[in-house]
Amino acid sequence: MVSEVIIASLGIFVGELYGNLVGGGSLVTQAVLQNILHFDIKTAMALDNAGIIGSNVGMLLVLIRKYRIQAWHFFFILFQMLGAKFGALILIHINIALLKSIFLISIVALVVKNLFFNPPVRKNTGFVFSPGKLVSLAVVALFIGTYNAAFVIGDWIIALMLLTTIFNFQYHKAVFLLVFTQFFTQPFVAYQYFQAGLVDLKLVTPMVCATLLAGIISGLILNKLHSHKLERLLKYLSILLVLYLAYGLI
Repeated sequence: MVSEVIIASLGIFVGELYGNLVGGGSLVTQAVLQNILHFDIKTAMALDNAGIIGSNVGMLLVLIRKYRIQAWHFFFILFQMLGAKFGALILIHINIALLKSIFLISIVALVVKNLFFNPPVRKNTGFVFSPGKLVSLAVVALFIGTYNAAFVIGDWIIALMLLTTIFNFQYHKAVFLLVFTQFFTQPFVAYQYFQAGLVDLKLVTPMVCATLLAGIISGLILNKLHSHKLERLLKYLSILLVLYLAYGLI
């Protein structure tokens, strides 16, 4: 059990740092949980999603000094939690064969996106809230919560893409919105998994501590470190991770 805790915690720590550089940190975490520790796919995905609570807290501790919480954020949280409830039920009850198929499609799509479909960086004018945007905010929050709780892989990339394209969020403000809202929704999701017997507190607690450290580091370097060579290397590494994960599912 001790070795499992150490390996799982180290895996999710590296996964969170990797994910904050190029996205898709769950590729690393799932490779460790499924292929090295041999957890079944539902347990691995639940542990991954519950474990990143710490990362959200760590990034929030850093970013909250710079960005302002607004009243409509809590509206977003409400619908994200509704989606998370539904998404957790999907993961808990979905057929294993179907889940494996969705998982494989997701990891391949994630790598293809990382390698070939990164749009040029543009300076968004920024999101301006208005009551007329509440319906679209609710729909997007519902989708983000559902996908995150159900399928895990690529959820951060998808959420950021929706916020920056549909609502014209500036990147760092979109990151802040996600870490703030997930501060509430991730523990809620983890509790759903715990009730279904998918997460063990003795395992997930040290994983949360590991991602807390990763989140603090990520928040501190978010505006300071960007290496195109490192990013390119990690993107090509993602191909090997996908092949390794696919091999483990066959």
